[in-house]
Order: sequence, then C-alpha cells, then structure tokens
Amino acid sequence: MAYETGTVNSAVDLLAVIQSFAQNNGWTLNGSLLQKDDAHIQLTANSDDELQITGLRNGLDSDPDACPRYSRIAFDSDTWPTNAIYHIAAFNNPDTLWVTMVSGVTDHFHLGFGALEKTGNWSGGQWFHAQHSSNNANSTCYSLVDGGSNSFWGGAASRECGLFWSQKDGRSWDSNNHISKTSYLHCELRGYIWESTYSANDKSNLNVVHGPTIFTPIHRNNPNSFNGQTVLTPFNLFLQNTDGHYMAIGHVGHVRFVKLTNYNPGDILAVGSERWMVFPWHRKDSDYPDGSAPGYTGGATSTGLLGIAVRYGGP
Repeated sequence: MAYETGTVNSAVDLLAVIQSFAQNNGWTLNGSLLQKDDAHIQLTANSDDELQITGLRNGLDSDPDACPRYSRIAFDSDTWPTNAIYHIAAFNNPDTLWVTMVSGVTDHFHLGFGALEKTGNWSGGQWFHAQHSSNNANSTCYSLVDGGSNSFWGGAASRECGLFWSQKDGRSWDSNNHISKTSYLHCELRGYIWESTYSANDKSNLNVVHGPTIFTPIHRNNPNSFNGQTVLTPFNLFLQNTDGHYMAIGHVGHVRFVKLTNYNPGDILAVGSERWMVFPWHRKDSDYPDGSAPGYTGGATSTGLLGIAVRYGGP
C-alpha cells in the first residue's frame, strides 16, 4: 500500500494529485482516463470548484459503455476551501484508490474507485464513488447510521453520501426528480451494464446495496459496551433480486464502516498488525449519532457517528 498527504486549493489541484499518485501506483493515464486492468475511471475538473468522476466499460465513453451518471466533490455556493488537507492511499488485491479531503477540521469529502473483490464469476467489478450526486452539489451532506429506507428528505443536499450506502434512488413518494446516489458499479448480472442507475419513470428500480439493510444490528449495537471498541464492518455488496431477496456479489477492499463513538477524525486504530485511519462521512456530531438535518431532526447538518476506516500505511 502507498499513502500521501498534503494540501490543495482547488479541484484542479486535487485532480493533479490523484492522477500523479495513481500513476505512481500502477495506473495508466490517457487524457482524462485512469486505467488499471479492467477498471477505467474518468476524472475531470470542469472548474476550480468541481471534480467529477465516472466509469467507462472498456474505456469507451459512449452509451452503453459509459456510466449514465457521475459523482463529484463540488461547491456550488462556496468556493473550494483554502489549504484543504488531503489523505490519499492506493492498494492492490483488489486495486483500490481512496482520497479523503478535510476542510476546516470538521468537514470531510471522499472520493474512491477501483475493482470489487467479487463473489463468483460475473462480468464487471469496477466501482467509483464521490461525495455528491450528479444532480446536486452542497457542502452539507448527511446520512443515517443504519441506511436503508429511513432516509432524510430535504432540499438539494446529498442525503446519502456514504459509499454504496442507500439502496434506493429518488423520492418514491412523489414525482420529484431527486437523485441521491453517489456510488456506481459495473455489474452485468441482471441485463444491465451499470447498476445503481436511476430511471425518472421508475424510482423503485433495484440497485446494488451494501450492508446497512443487512447489518443494521452491527451498527446499532456498536461500540462494544465492555471495551468501547467498534467492529470495522466490511463493505459487502448485495444485489436485490426481483423476488426481494439479496445475493452477495463481493466487497470493496481496504475500507470499512466504523462507528466514531470513541474516536476522533484522523485517529489511527491498531487492529492486530493492521492500522486504520478513521474519518466521518462528512461531519461528526455525537449529539445526533444517527445523523441530523436542520428542519428534520433539529440539529445541525451532520453524519452523526457514521464513519469510514481506511487501511493506513503512513508514518
């Protein structure tokens, strides 16, 4: 594994950091396309305030090979933060690159891509993620500890900024176009090429999910009341079949979900011979452990105690 930290002042700066770091760790850059084995990731900075990421099957940027949606780190009403600290790490087996950007100590923004550690033999496996959805940009993101259907609805903010966090996309209770998903997977198991897409006419489409709907008891009962430690939960992905049941299709390597009850952003945890650096998904708030949104919970916007642990190879 490789690790680097520094500061950036724009989306263009962060793009240059990611491209350089990726090339130093086995990825090939061709224009805006980063490629390693079967993973083809397109990164573009359309302005100083917006970095976009999407995936291309076989490197082709036309339908049906290109993912119809993209994710991004973006700032609509604010300018890109000055001297934002970044942490970037690259891993093999499976190929994974993850970057976390920290603004003003409290606010965290994540972007990652790579190849899934697949369960079984199926076509696909590359994934990508960034903090905001393609339909909006807002520096205030929030989510619930247990994910699933009990989601906040409000304004244009990305409600589910965690990696493969929410199963659904859109507001199923009305006709408004509310695109919230931020994670996408090349998965050709049900006749599609890219799972986690959105249809304006069918908001009930079945998408790739990870464990919040499966592993809710783990998140709800962390940390351990005996020693205060938390379980680092793998990013297991499940695909929902038309009969309503789930099948395991793989997991995202080198990152874990974590409850930040007894941890601070940037803490390094030792688990046996491994070390993990932990961050909130956006902003930690112990007063609202399940996450909060103004007007819905009464608290400031936060992701509560929901966090991510990234395998750490730094000093």
